[in-house]
Amino acid sequence: MHQLDLDFVRKQFPVFTTDLGQKIGFLDNAGGSYVAGAVIERLTDFYTNYKVQPYGANPISNRAGEAMDLGRQTIADLLNVPSDRVTLGASSTQCFNTLAQACTPLVQKGSEVIVSEQDHESNIGGWERLCQQQGATLKIWKVAPQSGELAIAELEKLLSPKTVLVAVTHSSNIIGTLNPINEIAQRVRQVKSRLVVDGVSYAPHCWPELDTLDVDAYVFSTYKTYGTHQGVMVVQEDFLEELAPQCHFFNVPYPTKRLDSAGPDHAAIAALAGIGDYFTTLHDHHFDSVQVPLHQKARAMATLMNQHETTLCAYLLENLADLPVRILGRATTAQREANIALSSPTISSKNLADGLADYNIAAKNGHFYAYRLLQAMGVEDLNDGVLRISLSHYNTMEEVERCVTGLRALITER
Repeated sequence: MHQLDLDFVRKQFPVFTTDLGQKIGFLDNAGGSYVAGAVIERLTDFYTNYKVQPYGANPISNRAGEAMDLGRQTIADLLNVPSDRVTLGASSTQCFNTLAQACTPLVQKGSEVIVSEQDHESNIGGWERLCQQQGATLKIWKVAPQSGELAIAELEKLLSPKTVLVAVTHSSNIIGTLNPINEIAQRVRQVKSRLVVDGVSYAPHCWPELDTLDVDAYVFSTYKTYGTHQGVMVVQEDFLEELAPQCHFFNVPYPTKRLDSAGPDHAAIAALAGIGDYFTTLHDHHFDSVQVPLHQKARAMATLMNQHETTLCAYLLENLADLPVRILGRATTAQREANIALSSPTISSKNLADGLADYNIAAKNGHFYAYRLLQAMGVEDLNDGVLRISLSHYNTMEEVERCVTGLRALITER
């Protein structure tokens, strides 16, 4: 099967059996996706049968620990990385803040950290606070004001022998551009610096292939990839050895606990195994060869998912082209994800979002924590921000057509 079986996909999400799930076209996926039924089943199983302290000698406690171990191992298998490189946190923001504090041995007075102006604040604020705390210099890799794009040449101007860390997003949650991570890494390595990448916006659309990326740390959110509310942080072994542990002293010998700054949500971790179940179910329905590693199943399905999303996104962009709106980012699907932000000179972004609700379309407005990017791109009212329409593979063309109808009416009838 060479295209996504959308009916089969939607059957994997219980929300589409509910009245609101059938009625609402959910186009706010960048804020958090629907949860796959396989994840809900594992979460319910944990709470029903063994919601106790894990890793005890008794059978119930032992089963809880086994379920958590499976959740962690599933994420590692999906990413094709060793499980001891995976740290699970309450959110990606917590992961970044923890990582920043762990970098105190590297970020000292006189050193320099570079952050991208394109990034979500989660991958800026922690590094800014760390530099202030340590007396280090924070440098901003600025975007082009009109396009919001990052230029490699501008990064090269900022890099120096004092640079110890560069933080950048894999793709922007506003303009949707996919950044060339390995090309960035090539420049970063020339000054022997570390590279930290935010994959939160990227993972739902492409699924990260970490074994092909030259990064020291990579972070994304499972609640935006059909799972429970967790942040996943993968840290390379040599980088982890340089970091200050953020755990109890007796947990330092365990790599998976070294950056665990708080007690984990046991049930949410166990339920992560359901993401693996979901990708497996889809893969085995779409492809003949089922005896392949989990990460290959995820990548094969991500390709079909992305193709479907790109078709929807192309239709949306084509229909926005003749409306009096500013599309932030590229006007085509080339090197961009299915995540569209726009603004209108005649109607506020809030009124657009509110108006779309009358067409049973869920979308949101705001700065989406990319405050500095919108500021750089000349968005004046940052609280009103932009309207963001973010697609997922379970969205239908009918939902996007309804969104276009609503936008056309709201914008042109004023």
